[in-house]
Amino acid sequence: MLRKINKTDKPDKIDKTSPPKNNLSPIPSILSESYRGIFEEAVRTDTTDTLETAARLVERIGESGYPAVDCQNQVNMVNGDRAVDFCRQAKAGKQAELTIFSVEYSGGLTQYDLQADAGELSVTRSYYHFEDGELKQKNTCTYPADFWEYTEEGYLLFCGSYFSQEYYIYAVNDVTACTALRVEPLDEEYRQMNRKYILPVGYGLNNLFLTDWNEQDIGQLDVYDLFDKLYPLVRGETVPYRMDENLGVGAVYQIPGEEFEQVIHTYLHIDRETLRSKAVYFPEEGVYEYKPRGLHEAESADVPYPEVTGCRKNPDGTFTLTVNAVYMRNNTSKAFSHEVVIRSLEGERFQYVSNRVIPSQDNFDPVWLRERLTKEQWEEFYGEN
Repeated sequence: MLRKINKTDKPDKIDKTSPPKNNLSPIPSILSESYRGIFEEAVRTDTTDTLETAARLVERIGESGYPAVDCQNQVNMVNGDRAVDFCRQAKAGKQAELTIFSVEYSGGLTQYDLQADAGELSVTRSYYHFEDGELKQKNTCTYPADFWEYTEEGYLLFCGSYFSQEYYIYAVNDVTACTALRVEPLDEEYRQMNRKYILPVGYGLNNLFLTDWNEQDIGQLDVYDLFDKLYPLVRGETVPYRMDENLGVGAVYQIPGEEFEQVIHTYLHIDRETLRSKAVYFPEEGVYEYKPRGLHEAESADVPYPEVTGCRKNPDGTFTLTVNAVYMRNNTSKAFSHEVVIRSLEGERFQYVSNRVIPSQDNFDPVWLRERLTKEQWEEFYGEN
């Protein structure tokens, strides 16, 4: 006889939120004191979510002797040698403990208390938020890591699951928690290049860095997705051509050719004929047909993020960036690597010249990327709406 599950019931299973074997210290009061001055200043200047504030907080925590990094791994870890030593002992099957902090970009702070024994890893994660002049604990959980690794790229990765009453009511499942903490430092020049050339486009909702192409053969590049990604960089505002408020209606726009081509040509040197052949262009009216992505073309939120790990200058004046895709959800600090050729222009301007995915049998497929609807699919979903 089948038993009906009530979502408000707790499942019959081990509660993974039980305390760890050893009682690790709660967040030291000195960290709350350290946070106060920096965060209150950030609130006054409206800079709580900036890289600069995160870097200051990471540095201040480091002064207390703890390893710390920001949650997006954009700031080099402080006291990373302690994390490296912990990983070495844990890998050797020894008993080891480590407390490490991750700075959020909204006044939050995550504390990870890690305990290793016989190659196994136990994680206690506590989240704090700065309120009323102090860091207040909001939640905590403890779980065994189903997977953990210190990678060749210098990342500490761990992943596990734990029970949450609120989440179980919604999903009838445990919460999966995957964490990626960059331990080894990156050259600051590489970080700046990443923020300027790669991060603004990234791997989500476009395939600029996911497929091989060059200026002579743009291959499978989706020029509509590129328009979406490049428009804010060129025009300084979000794309005004949006899907209809009624999700059952397919929005269709006609964009002046000069506007569409200016956005693309600012960052890619593609001849006009090629560009028009990759889109729906009406020469009589001089416009491009444009259909914004709709509900049926939404992507997963689990998208890798890029890290520039190398740069070389080319004889023609261009330079090639080597980039790794860090895919936290799939427990890898190198889902794939690719090479992006950049051409510098006057001032701070530049153009993308080519992209090449470096072949490897370990490369992950871009399962998060959802192709735009074909003409037939679009008609099927929206019909005459």
